Amino acid sequence: MGESPARKMLDMDESALLRGLLFGGGTVVFVTLVAVGWALVLLFRRRDGARPTAASGLTSLRLRADVLLVRADEAVKAADDELGFAFAQFGEERTREFHATLATARTQLNAAFRLQQSLDDAFPESVQKQREWTLQIAALCESAIAALGNQDRDFAELRGVEVAAPVRLDDVRRGIQSTTDRLPAAEATIASLRADYNAALTASLDSAIVDATSLIAAATEHADSASASVSPSGVNAVAEVVRRAEDEVHRANVRLDAVDKRAAELAEASVALSSLIASTRDDLSEARAQRDAAPGPDESRAIGAAISAVDDALASTDAKNPIDSLETIGTAVARLDAALASARSQRERIEHATIALTGTVATVSAQVSDVRAFITVGGRRVGADARTRLAAAERELAAAEAAGADPVEALDAARRALTHVRDADALARFDAQR
Repeated sequence: MGESPARKMLDMDESALLRGLLFGGGTVVFVTLVAVGWALVLLFRRRDGARPTAASGLTSLRLRADVLLVRADEAVKAADDELGFAFAQFGEERTREFHATLATARTQLNAAFRLQQSLDDAFPESVQKQREWTLQIAALCESAIAALGNQDRDFAELRGVEVAAPVRLDDVRRGIQSTTDRLPAAEATIASLRADYNAALTASLDSAIVDATSLIAAATEHADSASASVSPSGVNAVAEVVRRAEDEVHRANVRLDAVDKRAAELAEASVALSSLIASTRDDLSEARAQRDAAPGPDESRAIGAAISAVDDALASTDAKNPIDSLETIGTAVARLDAALASARSQRERIEHATIALTGTVATVSAQVSDVRAFITVGGRRVGADARTRLAAAERELAAAEAAGADPVEALDAARRALTHVRDADALARFDAQR
């Protein structure tokens, strides 16, 4: 059956209403839909928009890479010209490193240009790949620029040294003369020391004059060689030769300084020995009294044995060998100190330590100098153990010499230093013989 007139009328009214909303009131619907869509876009942008993408900053990276490419290209061209000048001035040996650096920089620049060409290809890579290549270009260019810049600075400094070579050469000539003038006095000092002291104490000076004379001759030879190569234009290649001459003059003076230092050390040791002998004899009188007044036989025997050791040490004193004599007496006095420790007041201990300290410090100082000189001559043959013991001795000696130190503590430090320096000497001589 067909629809009723009332139903048809209702359908017509619904259709008319829909058409009215879409066309007659369409503006309202459209605005509403747009607003909803824009809200959804903002929502997803808030969630994902803060995340960087491969394209983020790519434009600025490309601009920076382009600038670096230009700078690197100019740096390589400038370095190529500079290498030519440096080769003409300093020769192949002095410019070998510069040549290798330039070759590496040129290789890096070519690699950067190939990457740039790939970026400019008609068929571009992904954004991620473009970013990677751009960063590689920048890194290659920066590395080349930095390496060439270092070489440029090095040769600028070298040219400054070469320009100043004539002035340094004059200083070397004066140094050679002043060192030569020191030789007669050093020879006289060594002769006097040999007459006054045991040969073992002057053995380190046996070659001092020969060594200094040889070094002066070598310095003179290098100075003459440099003089022949100095150009009035200031373009010289003699800095290394002048440096060798300077080093040889310095080493010659070090050898002559050792003569003066040894003379001062032995004179100080002789004075210290005389003082120690006098004070030790006074200590013996006190020690005998303490022995007789000891509270028990054990204490009396300990003090008596220490007294005998000191008597033996004094009897073996050798004025020609104050270093060993100071050590021998000092060791015996240390034993006496231990035996009298319970009987001696703190004041007396400090007074005695103050007197004993001078001799012990003189002994250690002289032995430290000997071992240091032995290690210097032995060079790399002397290993770390000997050097470590010597450093420990030097630290303890410095503590013993510190102003205001407790004399008792300072004496203990000096005696520890003596132990360390003996160990250092034994180890150094063992290494030198291997």
